[in-house]
Amino acid sequence: MKFQKIIFTLASIVFLVLFVPQTLRAEPEETSVAQAETKIYTVIEFESTFMNKRKEDVLKTLGEPDKKSQVQGREAWKYSQIVKDVGKVWDQNVMFDFGRVNYVWIDNGK
Repeated sequence: MKFQKIIFTLASIVFLVLFVPQTLRAEPEETSVAQAETKIYTVIEFESTFMNKRKEDVLKTLGEPDKKSQVQGREAWKYSQIVKDVGKVWDQNVMFDFGRVNYVWIDNGK
């Protein structure tokens, strides 16, 4: 009987040492990647982060825009569902002047 208890105890310790640390380390990495992909800004946070930033900085942070267009002769980019205000998620438009963010506005609340 003592021999079975010793074997069971050793097997339990080996199991805990080998498998538990791997499962504890795997979870935070998966959730941090998912959170980084779905970043939704508030209006104030978006404006304070991106106003007067260069195109390259916007591309690096937000990635490629969903739509590119011309507004009043200036380049404008649209990012879908990226800003939250008044309980809705909105599309964010970014207009560039001389290669920097000059104006931002939201539309299409859902």
